[in-house]
Amino acid sequence: MRGRKSAWIAGLVALLITAAPISADELRGVALVIGQSEYDTLTALTNPKADARAMDDALDALGFDVTRILDADVDRFRGEIADFIDEAKDADVALVYYSGHGIEAGGENYLVPVDADLRSPKAAGESLVPLGGLLDGLARIVPVTIVLLDACRTNAFPPGTQILLPGNEGALEVSATGLEAVRGPTPVGRPDLDPEGLGMVIGFAASPGQPALDGEPGGNSPYAAALLKHIAAGGYSFGDLMILVTEEVYLKTKARQLPWTSSSLRRVLSFGTPVEAGEGDEAAIREGRRQLLLSIAAAPDTTRRYVEAVAQSEDVPLDALYGMLKMLGVDASDPGQIEQKLAEGADRLKVLIAETATIDSSDDEILRLSEFAARAEAEGAISVALEFRNRASARAAELSAALDTTQKRIDDRRRELAATFASNGATAIVAFDFEQAAARYRQAYDEVSRVDLPLALRYQRAEADALQSLGEFKGDNDALDRAIAIYASALKLADKEGDPDNWGALQNNMGRTLRVRGQREADPAHLVAAVEALEAALTARTRERVPFDGAVTKTNLGGALTVLGGRRGDNDGLEAAVAAYRDALEVQSKDRTPLEWATTQNNLGAALQRLGERLQGTDVLEQAIAAYRAAFEVRSGETTPYYWATTQQNLGTALTTLGKRADDVELFASAAEAFNNALSEWTRERVPLDWAMAETSLGGLYQHWGSVSDSLDLLERAEAAERAALEVYTEDISPADRAYVQDDLGWTLAMIGQRTGEKGRLEEGKASIEASWAFYRASGQNLDEYFKARIAAIEGVLESLQ
Repeated sequence: MRGRKSAWIAGLVALLITAAPISADELRGVALVIGQSEYDTLTALTNPKADARAMDDALDALGFDVTRILDADVDRFRGEIADFIDEAKDADVALVYYSGHGIEAGGENYLVPVDADLRSPKAAGESLVPLGGLLDGLARIVPVTIVLLDACRTNAFPPGTQILLPGNEGALEVSATGLEAVRGPTPVGRPDLDPEGLGMVIGFAASPGQPALDGEPGGNSPYAAALLKHIAAGGYSFGDLMILVTEEVYLKTKARQLPWTSSSLRRVLSFGTPVEAGEGDEAAIREGRRQLLLSIAAAPDTTRRYVEAVAQSEDVPLDALYGMLKMLGVDASDPGQIEQKLAEGADRLKVLIAETATIDSSDDEILRLSEFAARAEAEGAISVALEFRNRASARAAELSAALDTTQKRIDDRRRELAATFASNGATAIVAFDFEQAAARYRQAYDEVSRVDLPLALRYQRAEADALQSLGEFKGDNDALDRAIAIYASALKLADKEGDPDNWGALQNNMGRTLRVRGQREADPAHLVAAVEALEAALTARTRERVPFDGAVTKTNLGGALTVLGGRRGDNDGLEAAVAAYRDALEVQSKDRTPLEWATTQNNLGAALQRLGERLQGTDVLEQAIAAYRAAFEVRSGETTPYYWATTQQNLGTALTTLGKRADDVELFASAAEAFNNALSEWTRERVPLDWAMAETSLGGLYQHWGSVSDSLDLLERAEAAERAALEVYTEDISPADRAYVQDDLGWTLAMIGQRTGEKGRLEEGKASIEASWAFYRASGQNLDEYFKARIAAIEGVLESLQ
């Protein structure tokens, strides 16, 4: 059928044609909407007719004079196009939407009628409709032309199909990539218009060589759905609208389809008065979504790859991951920030999804706000969702106060209110607002502590988890101590036999918190308690009952044993750490849990390395190197560059230690390559402390290598690396690291001075070592014999040069 709807544009567009503003009521827009579904010889398409009808309605609402064509054969197709061009001669804007098959041959794009005849090249050529003719015709008479092509960028014709175009002598192969970029049409020719026109926008539903997905039967294609969702947005330029459409399709198709737009507009084109409401909760979600889409469009390709990889491996929505990054304002130039926040965010999103999936309330306002929050979270508008959750919690707080006042403590109502607070806490966790999350979970606990102890203990654990995150990521030791106290309180009431999952989780999380706290102090008491808590957790988190939870606890246990064993010089403790990591790897696998598997391999390497440094021989160090190399099977410079650099740094340290055992120059060279690999990703601008650590390691390697090789060049490289590290390791930022490097630099300068006879180098080296010695004396570490021997050796060389 053919449908026509006539109307002058009511606030349709604003074109900056002259300095004086033009009233939107004076502008006229025409639209041609084409939907081709029922093909005679090609694959039928499910949704183009539905897409065309929906676009017809949307454009009509915006004030376009719409012509709609459904399932047109070649004669009708060409006739309707000719009529449309004739009708567009007095229009200011012409918009064409096409949904159906399209091809490219001989540098020209063709739209395909439903009766396309492929029996011979000549018949095929005569039955196609050239897009260029439509564009040229409109460009001569209309200031602005917009063409939106909802067609695949892949070839829909049978392999080997050729076409003979009218007037040509030879047949042409149909391009394998489908529709191609459109060549510029003839400029506008109307005498009353700017001779250069205002330009043209060509929108493709997919990038070159990509399929344009048809969508679910009875619905709309992803491209049409995105257009319908955003085309009526007010306050955006048309260029921004196309960006919104592009990123909407990218998210809805899980990165399988990315639209592509070619624009030659020479002035600003924007839709004027929107047909959608501009205020209220619905509008807040729409605007939050649109701001997210614009931020995604500005994201670097590396950031997109990180987000897509985590979304796929962790099975969490792309929308929410991008929304989390936008909420945090993560520095896209810092891969360490991105990877760490994405990995943590994926786990928190899973909690959020689980928490909000069970929201129910007898209060209409809480239910309404919770539903809006869930919708905002699904749209990736995390800040908007957090505001809805805050409002729901405020409403819940009001209701709670009313219940306390009237003594109506109804158990089920308390659970509803607690769920509202907990949902607020889960959203705050995703937004990395740990303080608010802990407070909301405390409110949830308070609501149900008198009526539902198992549920209350889960909320109490969630409060402690939030404080643990605050302490770990913000360096807040008081938050860690509060978390430990809450875990201990909850464990006094938890029932291991009746609720082993919660009891085991409490023990595991307390053990991890104790390990973080113990790493920050000299007293090993917290580390010992961490090992005890994690071993207790394993009595509930058995491999037979919950293998993956048990593997997480084994990994945490390995971390605590590694720190404790390294600090005590305890080989048995380090061997126990190695055993814990290997037990975890029996459950984790590279295929099912690649990121966790690679992290455990890296941590296993660290434990083996510490053990190998204390043992004779090379076998354990070689095992550490093998574990690091296994981690590289998942960690690459392209997908996880920050953690790849971490493993490169660890590998270089292990190779250095192994090389020193035999003064093996080849191992020294491999270690230097690993350190330099780490430095290629760890730049001073992005991660200065990591960069300084790698420079320190490289300096130590060159110092030893230069000593055994009697190479002045290597010693001078060591000097340069150590001086570079000291530029970052200042007394106010990292005094302990500075003292360590000062000692190394002093000895390097002494060796250089001994070889060159330069007293200045020897005296500078002595001063550097004395500065290091002063730090260790002030910190209570008795290393006097070590430093006295070094100073005496330098003074001996100085005397020999008198």
